[in-house]
Amino acid sequence: MTTWNLGHFVWRELMTKDVDKAKGFYGELMGWSFEDAPMEGFTYTLVKVGEKMVAGMMPMEGDEHPPHWMSYVSVADVDGAAAAAQKAGGQVPVGPMDIPNVGRFAVIGDPAGAYFSLLRTTDGDAPVDRPGVGEFCWETLSTTDVDGAFDFYATVCGWQPSEGPGGMKVFSAGDMPIADPQPAQPGVPPHWLTYVVVPGGADAGRERAVKLGATVMVPRIEVPNIGTIAIVADPSGAVLGLFEPAEML
Repeated sequence: MTTWNLGHFVWRELMTKDVDKAKGFYGELMGWSFEDAPMEGFTYTLVKVGEKMVAGMMPMEGDEHPPHWMSYVSVADVDGAAAAAQKAGGQVPVGPMDIPNVGRFAVIGDPAGAYFSLLRTTDGDAPVDRPGVGEFCWETLSTTDVDGAFDFYATVCGWQPSEGPGGMKVFSAGDMPIADPQPAQPGVPPHWLTYVVVPGGADAGRERAVKLGATVMVPRIEVPNIGTIAIVADPSGAVLGLFEPAEML
């Protein structure tokens, strides 16, 4: 039976100028393996944890955008959600368009300027399981308008506000918390940040990342009863959160 996990983040994708270098970095940092899939005009790289596909890597050209991680949200109607995003003050810089044998997608810029993607897969979404080591687990939105973000993402993605740890308001898809909005730091453009459960924990992962050529953006934040995070930029500059669940401590 084909099912879709509407409102959930169902895919992540690294846009980078050097896929081979990215494979070396993330293979050592996360223990990921890779499978190349020839596409028309380029090679798409699938990222795997064991036999489970968790992300992709795609070569980028030019200097219009820096290397970055892009997160995809499952929706029932990409065209309808993209139109709703525009009506709510967002942008649609790419798409909606089809990806052969995958589905339909669009890149969306929210009113504050943070980018994410909408996706409707052809064959349904993978089950939503508890993230294991090496898997993506959370998203944080840095924005100049937290209240406006709740309205925008409710309209486009169907998310609802709910209460998270310590009374923090979070985005939920159905009854499952999936992301949190935070006020953007001065001088930092609004953006989405994705997190991975890092092998060995946040401290060891951060040190391993540095030895592999990463830059530390945030060395350590401990969230009571939740876990520990570190934020790094990979050698190309793409930023990623490293997460250690409390039960790993």
